[in-house]
Formats: sequence, C-alpha cells, structure tokens
Amino acid sequence: MSTSIIRGKYVICEAGTDAQASRVISDGAVFQRDGIIEAVGPYEELKSTHQADEELGGPGFVVMPGLVNAHHHGRGVTTFQNGCIDDCLETWILSGWGRRPYDHYLMTLYTSILMIESGTTTTMYNHAQTPAIGLNDDVSEVLRGFADSGMRTAFSVYFRERNRVVYQDDDQFMSSLPADLSTSLRKFLAAVDLSEEDYFSVFRGLHQQYSGDAYSKVTVLLSPSNVHWVSDDFLLRIKEEATRTNSAIHIHLVESPYQKEYGLRTWGHTPVKHLNTLGFLGPEVSCAHSVWLTDQDIDIMAQTGATVCHNPSSNLRLKNGISPVNALLGKGVNVALGTDSTAINDDDDMIQEMRLAAKLHRQPGLDQPALSSHQALRMATTNGARPTSLQDKIGTLETGRFADLVLLNLNAMTEPYTDDGLDVVDLLLYRGKAIHVDTVMIQGEVVVKDGRFIKMDRAEVLREIKEQFARPMEGQALEAKKLANGLTPFVEEFYKDWGKADVAPHYGYNSRV
Repeated sequence: MSTSIIRGKYVICEAGTDAQASRVISDGAVFQRDGIIEAVGPYEELKSTHQADEELGGPGFVVMPGLVNAHHHGRGVTTFQNGCIDDCLETWILSGWGRRPYDHYLMTLYTSILMIESGTTTTMYNHAQTPAIGLNDDVSEVLRGFADSGMRTAFSVYFRERNRVVYQDDDQFMSSLPADLSTSLRKFLAAVDLSEEDYFSVFRGLHQQYSGDAYSKVTVLLSPSNVHWVSDDFLLRIKEEATRTNSAIHIHLVESPYQKEYGLRTWGHTPVKHLNTLGFLGPEVSCAHSVWLTDQDIDIMAQTGATVCHNPSSNLRLKNGISPVNALLGKGVNVALGTDSTAINDDDDMIQEMRLAAKLHRQPGLDQPALSSHQALRMATTNGARPTSLQDKIGTLETGRFADLVLLNLNAMTEPYTDDGLDVVDLLLYRGKAIHVDTVMIQGEVVVKDGRFIKMDRAEVLREIKEQFARPMEGQALEAKKLANGLTPFVEEFYKDWGKADVAPHYGYNSRV
C-alpha cells in the first residue's frame, strides 16, 4: 500500500468558470492511497488524521490537477524539425508525406516526456492511419511508449478513405494530373489504404483489451478523421459502434475555411449541420479545431452537447484562424484545449497553450468578452477530461479520483516580487512556465521529481532518436517527398477559386476603414 500527502500553499481543487472563481484551499493538501485520492483539505487536518509513507511539496508550492491535452498526434520530433515549414493546412499536410520513418516507441516516449515535464498527465492521442499490415504493430509500440512513460492516454486511430489530396474525389483529381504524377500518387495512396473492416477490427481488439480494467491508463476512442474524409455510411457505423461499446468519438471538424466551403459546395450547408442532420453529434463526440463555425453551428454544438477541442497554436501556425471560443462558452459548449503537437514552440507545453488561449480571446473593448485565467485552466483540466470519457476520474482534485496532480514551485514563479493579493490561478496563467513544474504524479506514481523526468533516462531516449535521425533518408521517404513537391502546385491551382466569399468574423481586432 503506497500513500502520500501532497502539500501546497495553495491547492487548486477545481478550475472555475467565468462566473465562479476556482475552488482553492490555502495551506492545503491531498492524501492519496495507491493512486486514488482519499482526502483533500487543510494540511494540518490531513496531517493529523492520515499517516503517509511520504510527504511531497510544502508551503512553497502550488498543487493543481494534472493537465489534459485534448488533441494530440504525438509527433515528438516535429514536422518543422523534419523540414516542413508552416503553411496553409491543405499544402502543409502534403509536406508531411516526406517525413523520415521513425521509431514509434521512441517518438512516443519523447513526446510524453515533453508533455509530462510541463504538467500534462493525460493526452487524447489521435494516431495516423497506416496500412492494416503494419497498424497493429504501430499501435502496440505507441501504447508501449505511453505505458513506459506513465502517461494516461485516451487513444484513437483515425480513419480516412476519400478526398485525401484535395477536397475532391481521389480518382477525379488524379485524372487531372500528368500521367507520371498520377501513377506515383495512386501507388502512394494504395500503400496507406485501410478497409473499414480492418479499422473496426483494430478498435474492437483494443477496446476489449482495455475496457474491463477500471484502473487502466488507456481508454480507447473511435475516430473518423473528418466529415469530408469518410462516407456518411461510415459515420453512421461509427455512431452505432460507439453506442454499442459506450465509447467516445473524436473527429477533426472545420479546421480550415476550405473545409467549411467544401460543405457548402457539397451539401449546401455547413459540415456541422450535415453531421447534425445525420444524427451524429452528441455528448460523446469531441470535435478538434472547430474554427470556421457559424452562429447556427454553435447553437447545434450547444444543443447536442458536443465538445470543441481548441488548438490555438496549431490554428495560428497553419493559417486557419481563431476558433470562436468566447461565443462557444457563452452558449454553454464544453471547450477543451490541446496542442495538436504543433504547439507554438514545438514543445507540447500546455501551460504555454493555456496562456496563449487566455490572451488570444481578449476581444477589444470594455464591453467585449475575454477569457479568464480560470476558464483557461478549466479548458485544460475539467473540460478536457470530458472527451476522454474520464470526467469522473480526472480533471479535479476530489475524493475518489485518480491522483493525477502537479506541484509547481511558487517561490520561483513569484521572484523577485509578486503582490500577495493576486489570485493564484491568475498567477499561474501570467507567470507559470514549464520550468516551474517541480513534481508530477500520475495515478499516485511520481514521474517527475525536482523538475526532472525520473521514469527512465531522458538523455538516453534523446540519444537514440538523434542516432536514428542521423541516418540517410531512405528511398521510400525520398519518393514521398518528391511526390509532395510535385503535387503542391496542382493543389494550389485546385484551390485558387476557393475562399472568395465574404466572411463576418466572430472577433474584430482592428479596422480597415
């Protein structure tokens, strides 16, 4: 039996909403036994009533719930580090085709270490589709990496079967290309084909493996990649499977203006309305990005109980714009936060992502809404827990929940002077950095101590990755890179008449007149 008391000058038990401040205990503590929180309260009270094997923290620390990264692809060594400069989403995706092959286990370890060291204890990981012949091995290595790092994971494989190069039928687009380019593209797409049956077979195997263990650090989700990348029949089948297995669904949605326009051209209405017409949306569905929403779309999200997973860094980097978070929250939509593995500094730092979100959604004007520090923290904790299906187990520090928590060095955050009257959540959002993370505990296990990841040798993981990436790029990757470069001008030509419609932005930052 392992027990511990975790003490802080402030214990942030639950992040608050705009109308209600966060629930904070001054000179508080958390008592956990074997990974489950048994008590939260004043330190002296817990100290007198509970005997613990160890005591962590102290009056120079802040204790908060572990952060939840609600949308992530686990790239580790990022696309930028692989030579892919940020661009519009539709051409940037192509540039990723020529990435070096990588060790899924090592890359997962590395991205997990980055997240954990900056206070993330749960990630909603969306795995790229690979051919059936290699998918099971890839998934196994990714999950082994998460397990060895100690990270809690809401895991899904995304499925994409159509419109894979531009938002048009694959065969129709290929018929417009020069013969040699069309042949190369057809070969490339065939190599990553995955049947629906293979997809559901992988899901059911994983669901059966992990769903029966209440203490498992893995939950398994379903993931149609996006509404325009799968058929309506597949979406309905996903919905049916989710209902049958009581599983959550994760989908990308209206990430770019071109994706919204695809819906208007194809169905005569937005992708959100199309999903609603199908009866697809619901409380079990989370929608990554959700940038190009209409007022009607926001009403639909609120009425169906779907979650929006906001990725401010990624949306800015890939020229997709700013999700209308203030409007979403104003309608009562659950908004979570994620880095999409394209955080602003390529570091998967959720503290920095919270700060960016809080600053980005401060609309000009005394009477305009602004995202508070409490709301930003809630997006990265309580709100983020819901799409993982772990809303009753993580996201707050309460009796009966997993002991997933973070200790930050309060003394370092407040040097050389900080007014005593400041709210601790404001202090965290204005001053907190990953370097202030002193201790991270996941299900009662300390994985970061004194600011250092201790589950394994971090330097050795980096050494192995560096050694692998130092090898010459192989022929298959070089061919994919050449193909992407050849396709780019044709993709740009395809979209030249798109995006011409006038738009009325949710946010007005400045004026042309």
